[in-house]
Parts: sequence; C-alpha cells; structure tokens
Amino acid sequence: MKKAYLCFWVALVTILAIGVVNASAQVKPTGITKIINLVARDFRPPDLEIKPGDTVIWVAIDQPATVYFAEGTPVKLACVAPTRFRLNEDGAYTSGVIPPGGAASLCCVEPGTYQYVVFFRGGEGYFVAPRGTVPTGTITVRR
Repeated sequence: MKKAYLCFWVALVTILAIGVVNASAQVKPTGITKIINLVARDFRPPDLEIKPGDTVIWVAIDQPATVYFAEGTPVKLACVAPTRFRLNEDGAYTSGVIPPGGAASLCCVEPGTYQYVVFFRGGEGYFVAPRGTVPTGTITVRR
C-alpha cells in the first residue's frame, strides 16, 4: 500500500514539474513592433532581426498583397492570434489578401530564420512581382 502511494506521489510531482517547465517555455508578446511597408511592388525593409515575442506588421500602402512563409523553415507558432494570418495546408502561416491601407501582423515565437515571399495583386487580379521575380524577405528571431 505504501509503495502505491509513493508511486502516485512520484507520478504527480513529475507531471507538475513537466507542466511548470512547459509553462515557463511559453513566449509572451514583448510589445516591440517592427513594420514592413509594402509599396510600389516592393517592400522595405525586406530583412528583420527580432527577439521571440516581437511582432512584425506588414502594411500594404498602395496595392493588395499577400505574405507567404514557405521557403526554408516556415513559421509555425505565434504567441498571440495573428492578424490576417492563418495556417496554410503545410502548417505554415500565410496572410490573406492585405488590402491597400491594411495590415497583417505576426508575433514570432521560435528562434530561427524564416524566409517569406510577397505577392502583389495586379489590377486584373493576377499576382505580379517587381522585375519579373517574386520578392523575398527574411525574419530572423534571436534570443
């Protein structure tokens, strides 16, 4: 009987310890925001370095655009509900169409380098890019 109680308490302490470790590993928003302007079929700055919990905001200045994380390691976790972003079929974040004057935001959690592409929407509904290429950018999350 004493052995059963001892096993119960050891299991309970182990479960609680795992819960405390997982809770401390969660990242909360830092309140720091970095802005990427999408304008004239280009964007500035294309590359950012942030810390876990920082938020990146893409602002479409003059035409609709879509941000897509697909190359390399796609962003899979965000610390709060992202604005205009959703998980795509590959499990990575993709923005919906960001209208002119609109914005999309993503709070990044995991350290790493995340490459994204931006598709600009032409007047007839086709995706177009500057200079015949699809513009890419990089978000680097460092502790």
